[in-house]
Amino acid sequence: MKKVSLLMLVAIFLFAGNVNAQEPEVLISDDFSAYTVGNNIATEGMAAGNNWWTTWSSAPGSSEDGVVAEYNGNKCGYLTYGVDQVLLLGGEQSGVYDLEFDILIPDGKNGYFNILHDFNGSGSTWALESYLHMDGTNQTPGTGYVIAGGVEATVTCVFDEWMHFRLHVDTDADAAQYFYTLPGGEETMLCEWQWSMNSQGTSVVGRKLDAMDFFPPQNAATSEYYLDNFSFTRIGGESFPELVFDTEAIDEEIPADDMSSLTINIDNEGTSIGDWTAWVDYGEGEGGSAQNVINYDQEPGGTTSLVGLNLSEPMLIECAAMYPATAYGNSVMGTYITKIQYFLGESSEGGNGLEPNTPMTFRIYSQGLYGQPGEVLAEKTIQASQIINDWNIVTLDEPVALTGYNVWASVEFTQAVDGYPMNFDGAVLVPYGDMYRTQGGGAFQACSEVFTQTYGNFHIRITCEGSPVVGGWATLSKPDGTIAVGGSDEVTVNFSSIGLEAEQTYEAEIIFTTNDPENGTKLIPVTLSVKGENVNEILSDTYNVYPNPTTGAVMVEGENIDYIAVYNSVGQLLNVVKNETNVVDMSQYENGVYFFNIVDNAGQESLQRVVVAK
Repeated sequence: MKKVSLLMLVAIFLFAGNVNAQEPEVLISDDFSAYTVGNNIATEGMAAGNNWWTTWSSAPGSSEDGVVAEYNGNKCGYLTYGVDQVLLLGGEQSGVYDLEFDILIPDGKNGYFNILHDFNGSGSTWALESYLHMDGTNQTPGTGYVIAGGVEATVTCVFDEWMHFRLHVDTDADAAQYFYTLPGGEETMLCEWQWSMNSQGTSVVGRKLDAMDFFPPQNAATSEYYLDNFSFTRIGGESFPELVFDTEAIDEEIPADDMSSLTINIDNEGTSIGDWTAWVDYGEGEGGSAQNVINYDQEPGGTTSLVGLNLSEPMLIECAAMYPATAYGNSVMGTYITKIQYFLGESSEGGNGLEPNTPMTFRIYSQGLYGQPGEVLAEKTIQASQIINDWNIVTLDEPVALTGYNVWASVEFTQAVDGYPMNFDGAVLVPYGDMYRTQGGGAFQACSEVFTQTYGNFHIRITCEGSPVVGGWATLSKPDGTIAVGGSDEVTVNFSSIGLEAEQTYEAEIIFTTNDPENGTKLIPVTLSVKGENVNEILSDTYNVYPNPTTGAVMVEGENIDYIAVYNSVGQLLNVVKNETNVVDMSQYENGVYFFNIVDNAGQESLQRVVVAK
């Protein structure tokens, strides 16, 4: 007789969270009874018409594919060290689900399973990791360890008996629970966590429920277990977000050298959490061959830090720098990214820290949800023979238009054991200048949040070419958001006519991308009309501001200066300078366009445009 706990039959009715009154729907049910003993699990599943089993390398029938076995007269899956069995769950992003299964671990052995937000082999993103008869690293008979969303728990494990597991995932409420039943015992909740977090709790990575991985983790002598009675059930029917915007178009009129704002409201009238990300798109420029290098880092030199992860075997690592639109808004908006650069140093022991004979891949990503990159816009790989211990510069096959989104530039390589290929400038860290992820996928996280010290910014740069368009005059109060069921969100659009020509009209488009299946992209046209006369046109000859562009100190020459107010490109006040020399230190600011509002002793103002280009 198959091992069916009564709890398995009623558990789906026990949770009264965000569930509507529809009957549960079993999406996957597998007790291996239709499979042939001795054959591989994934290949047997495919033969039976089940497309849910595969392996970590997507290679059914390989050594990663477990076998069908018989234990005490019942067919089940049998996993030994080297097997990496993956169960595909369909990438569900809304709805409420139960995952249930039984595991039996022979005396002296151990096991492991996880839930994946995103399954992509070595580029996967973990939601939960559960070790059985292990503490996460070492053999610990009778005890297991769980980490999910940064929440840790222990499991009382037994040998040679079937342990029952139920993982409850409510993507609509962004919550999950881990339930466990010992043989003959009652079901106990071991932990609950925010579902959208990665397993370590370092990043919000999304609510996708993509796959599970069953893996004997330690070695051939200790890792082995049986798996049976798997079910995947949707509770309460399908659900989805429905995002409703109160704004279809924006037509704003403000005086020259002034600022204003308005609010876009978004309501979620659906039955699942809504997600959105947005930016102001200014379009592409025409013609032009001028080149500009955009970077956070300082020039490589005595402060450059060569860093590596502590590895026992070579590992794929992707390093990135994210450039928000505010960093390039008035310098290269509308131009095209044509090149990506990464500096690779040589350690004192020799070598650049890369695994020999491995390539290096450069990528440009668009803006995505949760502060993570979106789709790949461009990719270029160079082989080991082309990699040098200096600036590695690749020219993209197709230039990428830079029109207002937060753009990610990355480089991916394989670090050798004891290698130091992560090259930082050793300078003051700027936001998103030191992001990385391992195994070529999953969520990026800041090195400064993981390493024991801050090494500064990655030596990653982008080269832009073309004729810029006027940008930065409209900005959003935030780049993304999450809206609960029945909830609402608001985005403030800030307008600034500082530096714009009077009696001119400027056009752009706010682009929202969402997880609403019926409204995945929302476009809101924006028109800004600037009225009046520019202050800097009246007083433009009153003061001499130099050097401009600048890398640091700026001198303001003129009579009767009271003070100098420094604004960024979106009209935010950064500093007020009042000294006898009228020197403004701009060395701590990022590359971009700034404005000096120079006020004399009579209260008259003059607005001067200053470019920081280090």
